[in-house]
Amino acid sequence: MITALLLLAVGTATEPAAASPASHAKPYWLKTYSLAPYRETWSGDIAVKKLDAALPNVVAAVEKGGGRLTVPLAQFVGSSTEQQLSLVVPLKKAKALLKALRKLGKVAEPAVRANGKLIPLDEVRQKLALLTKEKTEKWGALAQTPAAAEAVDEMIEQLSNVEAVARATEAEVLWNLTVKEMR
Repeated sequence: MITALLLLAVGTATEPAAASPASHAKPYWLKTYSLAPYRETWSGDIAVKKLDAALPNVVAAVEKGGGRLTVPLAQFVGSSTEQQLSLVVPLKKAKALLKALRKLGKVAEPAVRANGKLIPLDEVRQKLALLTKEKTEKWGALAQTPAAAEAVDEMIEQLSNVEAVARATEAEVLWNLTVKEMR
């Protein structure tokens, strides 16, 4: 790896610069990883008979289902007949929460948008270990090419951040839900 960076730094690399990830040798060092805190975003409505009576039950169902509001209830936009909510729920509990909400009112299937793939933590750790090992063992050669050394440091920093996000983030759904009073 460091040898390839050294060749790149001095301009003698012979591989084409536009190699695609599919044709590139493994590991693909410049691969980007999604750092989105949510794996999916759901949007939809729940129609209830009486907003004032149903809203506390909706919030209670969210909390009982392992979810949480993104901000306090009073900070969401609402009117006498509608209340917007934004909540976060573990992906593995989202379908159960949908089922619980359907007991409180009429809920159509939410619109679902994927936000990013799960981070392949083993791949990230393998790259990080290899870069760190080579940086330690080949520090003399790397010190002779400051640009390559900086690139290695940046890759180590990025991979460390990706690893930290992967460890800290459970697969979650951001759910934008509007509670509407039926008319």
